[in-house]
Amino acid sequence: MELAVDPNGVGPVCLVTGGNGYVGRHLVRRLLDLGCQVRALDLAPFEGDPRVSSIVGDIRRMSDVGPACKGVDTVFHTAAIINTLTLARPSVRRQVYGVNVLGTECVIRACREAGVKKLIFTSSITVAVDGPIRGGDETAPYVGANGLPDLYSQTKSLAEKLVLEADDPNGLRTAAIRPGGVWGPGEGAIVVQDFIEHLAAGQFKAMIGDGRSVTDNVHVDSVVDAHFLVAQKLTDEPERVGGQAYFVSDDEPTNPVTWYRPIVEGLGYSWPKMHIPRPLAYAIAYVGELIHYLGGPDPMLTRRGVLAVTQDASFRIDKARAHLGYAPRTSAARGLPELMDEFRATHDRLRSA
Repeated sequence: MELAVDPNGVGPVCLVTGGNGYVGRHLVRRLLDLGCQVRALDLAPFEGDPRVSSIVGDIRRMSDVGPACKGVDTVFHTAAIINTLTLARPSVRRQVYGVNVLGTECVIRACREAGVKKLIFTSSITVAVDGPIRGGDETAPYVGANGLPDLYSQTKSLAEKLVLEADDPNGLRTAAIRPGGVWGPGEGAIVVQDFIEHLAAGQFKAMIGDGRSVTDNVHVDSVVDAHFLVAQKLTDEPERVGGQAYFVSDDEPTNPVTWYRPIVEGLGYSWPKMHIPRPLAYAIAYVGELIHYLGGPDPMLTRRGVLAVTQDASFRIDKARAHLGYAPRTSAARGLPELMDEFRATHDRLRSA
């Protein structure tokens, strides 16, 4: 698919925060392919391409983010901690809030002081999942007190609001992309990586829930497309896109467990026949969170994780189509078979470790 974007429209000089993350790495690669100058900011050096200006720093420190933003046209802010605990120790809460919210405040301030033109925030569908929702859109409210206030949903919603409220017709223009579960090639796609780890460890013995709920997944190339399209539109039509959020997905709502069936069977496993009722799984997850809160290991399952596979969380992409010209790159039916060799290599490596 040919995108109607160019280096000058997206940004001749771009900074990607969280450049070592899954979406961050794919953004960096595609920006280079587009012909942009690219800086990558992360806690560890960016490796693998000498064309990238690697900046080691912490988004919570202006002394790191400020210099990284100087001379930059567009910032893609992908850095975040994904932690779905609801019951979390104060130290964990401070860390997640510090990176996801205070870090975002720092990025906004650095953009303003450096005269950055555009800031695109990598958000998540979870910012609007306060309860079961199917066929929702961008008018859905942010998560609030009525939902399950897990750390990720809570902090990402606060951060997104900060970014969108920072949109200034006379200065920094901002927008947010809300992807579903991100999958694709390469290491680090949490949607796939975590599942294959459980599969290789022999931990996928039963489905949670009745298999009727649906959610949205999205190929990483589609996520990058959406970031590029927003950046271009903030140049061409800033009055339309500035301060806006956009859901993006493969546009095929599907059950989040049965989505993995081609992977399971492609790796030679039988699809489990046992089902764990949601209330039981939720109770097990609560106990796991409680043990962790009291000093135990990270739980294998969180309550938000249970709801993610048993409760509808699906949104239309009409707004992204209309405002951005967004269209999904591929589907699970086409894309997963192309990645099976890679999945098999990951699986076999984990099994032999």
